[in-house]
Amino acid sequence: MPSPTSSEGAVTILWNEGTVGEWASLFARVPRSTLPQCFAYAGAMGRTHGFVPRLGLIRRDGTPIGIVQLLERRTLRLFHQRQIHRGPLWLDGIEPDLATQEAVFHVLRRACPDNPLSRASLLPELAAGPEAEAMLRRCGFRRFGPGYRTVWLDLSLGEEDLRAAMARDWRQRLKGAEKAGLVIDLDWEAKNLPWLMKQEHEQAQTKQFRPMTGALAVRIRNGLLKGGGKGDGVLMVAALESRSNRAAPAASALFYMHGGSATYQVGWSSESGRKSGAMRLVLWRAALALKAGGVGWLDLGGINPDSAPGVTEFKLGTGGQAVESVGLFR
Repeated sequence: MPSPTSSEGAVTILWNEGTVGEWASLFARVPRSTLPQCFAYAGAMGRTHGFVPRLGLIRRDGTPIGIVQLLERRTLRLFHQRQIHRGPLWLDGIEPDLATQEAVFHVLRRACPDNPLSRASLLPELAAGPEAEAMLRRCGFRRFGPGYRTVWLDLSLGEEDLRAAMARDWRQRLKGAEKAGLVIDLDWEAKNLPWLMKQEHEQAQTKQFRPMTGALAVRIRNGLLKGGGKGDGVLMVAALESRSNRAAPAASALFYMHGGSATYQVGWSSESGRKSGAMRLVLWRAALALKAGGVGWLDLGGINPDSAPGVTEFKLGTGGQAVESVGLFR
């Protein structure tokens, strides 16, 4: 269990200090916040998998510079599992110098020991590169898996600039979807989430990928809707097509809003929806709605050119910024 305060020279981490509201205020200062570092995610992981969150305030010379959320669970009263996924996060978008980051990860190494009775999983929100990997090795971490790859869409851009940044084919198919007579439904409480998760489960069986469990998705939604942070919430967007005066879903997607960012979590299309480009219209209308709601960055979720080339091409076609983290460490 991390001590109330951990330190490395001028760098300290205060664990579980202050209120959840104060944590949410700090979290809102992160321009590109990540879903696994938000408190609603921790709560959902606790109810679903038994994890307990540790909230860390990172300070340098007494000044707050970042935050980190550590999830921990104990099994058989002896074995500990600790994970830090897609953190730490830096306040106001100011990434500290490498020496400060190294001091932070030295502290996190002590908070997350890796031995026969304590297993650590660190997926840091650090850009891939030999310098970052060498720094983590110096701190005592060992790489055992690939990093996380995603695409970030900058919603601070104007609508015309967002469209201009799209790949030509993506933009043309969006125009086609806009002319297809689809009706867009914006559900700001994701009331139909159980239905979407059922489609996600069936889709995963067909395409042979591991889906998010419906229980976890619903619990994250519930945690975000209960609040705790300005801007937290959820949005489910559906494109509906008319079939003999009866609306039928053509595509649907789920978005989680956390701090000043949002994450595209689940997407589904019917066969007719794929032909009409309905998911492009869903993503576009969602981006505009999130932008109007004050969201600055949209995380389009994981990409993998090898195992999911179509999804990767779809997300890259939006014109967003592709990023890759340094790796998975223990």
